[in-house]
Amino acid sequence: MIQEHIASDVHSANLAWDENYQKAIDRITALGMSDALGAELLRFKYANDRHAGTRALHLLAHKAKFALKVELSYARSLAKAAVTEYLIDTCEKCNGTGVIGRDKCSKCHGSGMKRYSDGERASTAGFPSESWHAHAKKFDRVMTCMMGSVAETGGKLRALLRDNI
Repeated sequence: MIQEHIASDVHSANLAWDENYQKAIDRITALGMSDALGAELLRFKYANDRHAGTRALHLLAHKAKFALKVELSYARSLAKAAVTEYLIDTCEKCNGTGVIGRDKCSKCHGSGMKRYSDGERASTAGFPSESWHAHAKKFDRVMTCMMGSVAETGGKLRALLRDNI
């Protein structure tokens, strides 16, 4: 899976190219040729690259600013909440398995995914909980933009690497 490759490739000391085999240098090059926001998000999440996280937040905030026609500080708040949800997406009760013992996890209903409450989203964005409803639609647009970039990056990587990932 691409996430596992990214995690090891960006820290690889062997960046030699080999025309017969796909190697770390091929995947790193493909990542660099893909959507900038999606690439930074993947590096942040799977390679623990904090600088990529800073760049991803910056890129997403600017995209949100122009798409929503809002102030940059407001866009940054929404972007921060969106990136947090992207990074921390595993149910903390079942650790992403979807089950506890033999039973379906009651918190995530078996999906293994963390479900964020409006209060958690508001808190992460720095808004009062009771005002979240005023921000929810804009937040959804920021999430859609971000996840579209991640999907576009995955598609570009598959195309460039000819589905050998």
